[in-house]
Amino acid sequence: MKVIPAMEEGYRIYDVANFRDFQEIILNISTDQFMLYRGQTLDKKLLPKIARYNLPDVEETEREMLEDFQRRSLHLIDYQPGNSWDWLALAQHHGMATRLLDWTENPLIALWFSMSPKLEDMNVDYSVVWGFNVPKEDIVISTDDKDPFKGRTTKIFKPNHITKRISAQFGWFTIHKSNTDREFVPFERNEEYSKRLFKIRINSKCFKEFKARLHTFGINSASMYPDIDGLAKHVEWLFLGK
Repeated sequence: MKVIPAMEEGYRIYDVANFRDFQEIILNISTDQFMLYRGQTLDKKLLPKIARYNLPDVEETEREMLEDFQRRSLHLIDYQPGNSWDWLALAQHHGMATRLLDWTENPLIALWFSMSPKLEDMNVDYSVVWGFNVPKEDIVISTDDKDPFKGRTTKIFKPNHITKRISAQFGWFTIHKSNTDREFVPFERNEEYSKRLFKIRINSKCFKEFKARLHTFGINSASMYPDIDGLAKHVEWLFLGK
């Protein structure tokens, strides 16, 4: 059965009730397009974590946070990033609030991240996977500019694989810029990118089936978090279904 999208604020919205529906949407995307995907447990705005805080000078605060993170983390990491872009990516992947928003090249990985075990206790109706048709001219790499806080427009950041998690998750980022009022515009309302987005809503009744399907494709806690913590979560899911 063909999945018919609805429209909202200029982008398409799909509702899926089984794994085949999800596959159909992804397989109908042209291979000429470079796509990124983002899974969200809740259908909330596409904003980086730092945007949740009402900061009088967000750039100054971020710079100070990153400098402090660099200073304090040296004895905790095996590899020292070579520039501020890599440091920012490292901080993001370990949970610090930054102007980065996580994406992945793999739609199945995004689907897995959309289905947090916590959702089962939150009584939600659906989770969300975003798709983004990336304009290649807007991709930046860490060697392009030594200062990730410069520039006035949101870009797509292709990170170095400085951690096992970034590599395992095929990680990319959007790096968001605040406007003249020091506010961050949600990505889905960004005029440059909104028409390049689509959203897939995953019915919560399908989570169990979807997780089992993803496991057959090698997408699980052990593969997404290639460390002892990820393995522990995976074994718990195998035996307890959580």
